[in-house]
Amino acid sequence: MNFVKRSMFRRGLSGVVVLVAIVGMGLYFWKGPGKATRFGQFLGSEPGHGRTEGETYYCPMHTTYKSDKPGNCPICSMKLVRLEKAPSNGQGKPAGNSPSMPGMPGMPMPSSVGSQAAPESSSGHTIFVAPQRQQLIGVQSVPAALRSLVKEIRTVGKVAYDETKLTHIHTKVTGYIEQVFVDYVGKIVKIGDPLFTIYSPDLVSTQEEYLLALRSRNTLKSSSFQWVSTGSESLLEAARQRLRLWDITDDEIETLEKEGKVKRALTIYSAVSGIVTERAAYHHGRFVNPEMDLYTLVDLSTVWVIGEVYEYELPFVKVGQTAEIEFPYVPEKKSLRGKITFTYPYLDPKSRTAKVRFEFANPNFVLKPDMFLNVKLRINLGEQLVVPEDAVLNTGSEQYVFVDKGDGYFEPRPVKLGAEAGGYYAIESGLKAGDRVVTAANFILDSESRLKGAFANMGKPSGEEMRKSTAATSNLKVDLVEPKVAKVGQNPIRLMIRDASGNPIMDAEVEVTLFMPQMGSMAPMTSKAMLNHSGNGEYAGKIDVPMAWTWQATISVKKGDKLMGSVQTTLTAR
Repeated sequence: MNFVKRSMFRRGLSGVVVLVAIVGMGLYFWKGPGKATRFGQFLGSEPGHGRTEGETYYCPMHTTYKSDKPGNCPICSMKLVRLEKAPSNGQGKPAGNSPSMPGMPGMPMPSSVGSQAAPESSSGHTIFVAPQRQQLIGVQSVPAALRSLVKEIRTVGKVAYDETKLTHIHTKVTGYIEQVFVDYVGKIVKIGDPLFTIYSPDLVSTQEEYLLALRSRNTLKSSSFQWVSTGSESLLEAARQRLRLWDITDDEIETLEKEGKVKRALTIYSAVSGIVTERAAYHHGRFVNPEMDLYTLVDLSTVWVIGEVYEYELPFVKVGQTAEIEFPYVPEKKSLRGKITFTYPYLDPKSRTAKVRFEFANPNFVLKPDMFLNVKLRINLGEQLVVPEDAVLNTGSEQYVFVDKGDGYFEPRPVKLGAEAGGYYAIESGLKAGDRVVTAANFILDSESRLKGAFANMGKPSGEEMRKSTAATSNLKVDLVEPKVAKVGQNPIRLMIRDASGNPIMDAEVEVTLFMPQMGSMAPMTSKAMLNHSGNGEYAGKIDVPMAWTWQATISVKKGDKLMGSVQTTLTAR
């Protein structure tokens, strides 16, 4: 019995000791409301205690939880966000209150929007991205620099004849071909080479007249009458000139004088050099007349290459520029140099290209008509301020880059672009040498910039829109009857809508929109509901509230297709 009493006494004494210890710890930690306590420090609600100086992370949903390491919130498993410290005013105190998210006092804005004082920006605003996040999204930047810019234009060219060196061979008389010396297409012909012999009655009679005039001159040259000797000389010269006009050479005329004998067939010689591309002169007495093309000769010592250049590249193409051609099918890189001789004054309406004519020397006839080649133009644009192509964001109507201002700040800046060459854009205005521009992850920065611009311009319509909105809003009176405080999930909602005179508005279309901006890693949220008229200007329905928050509520009232007005208010959900 005494043993049982002693055991009960010991247990009671132990409980009293534990109770006293708990009360003592509570008194030690508790100092009163509104003050930082050791208990609060122990739980981590006061930054800086119990950890080394450095970065602080907090939970966007539970702002009282803080940690000195990144990770997830142990309460809701949300990713922790780094807490940005407010800049000092030089006296060891913050320069101002850190901005907080609407409806959550003391909760800082996300680091992508920025809570530090941003540097001066010519475009009106900057965005802030913490260094850790820059590493995560892969932000990279390079300085704008002066660079010798060389634009390269490449096209496919087709070899063609030099049309200025194209010759057609005709006879000046009617006759019959007797013998052909150039007897196949592709044969190389030089000046003075015999082409064919021709029998022509006109040539035979002219030779006879020439010999007769020659004998008359020899007989009458010693006549005492001057007009007789002069007339015989004129007849001889007229016959000689007729033979020349019919393409009979002086050598053949001299041979005719020496032999004194008419030739049945005379030889026609080539007056140009070239390659035979067409032939209509055949053996065995083919009848020919001056209308027939007997040969077509082309001089291939120089050739044309016809290429096509897109219309946006035409401003860089000038007559006289040097061009280079490459043979795509030759293993060793073989190239020839030529120049631009002509730009055709029209475009192909389907391909939107213009033809450009290049002229090249053709040693050993390596360039053959209808051959395809690669043509390359290198145009020196001089030294210019350039940025990489990846740095430029093009909306169609404007172009801009993101300038790295340092310390995590980035500024979207419009620029005027010049020529593009070698993976770089020339910058005509908007940047100076040394400005660092973002070349990677700039699309993510663009999203951040547009989000910040939306925050900055929220509730700031243009003057005309503001006047219309003010006029429309002034005609409406909206009372939120239910709920005064919403809960998470489905909520009944009732509104009383009156006009400026206080009369209820009947049979209108009423839409309620709840909006929450982006918070940390959470995307923006929106919830909408259409309300039905229940009578006497009262509209009712149900709306879904996704989470506890002070939501921005917009009530829009329409009748038919006409907007009567819209009113903004807030709805708090707990």
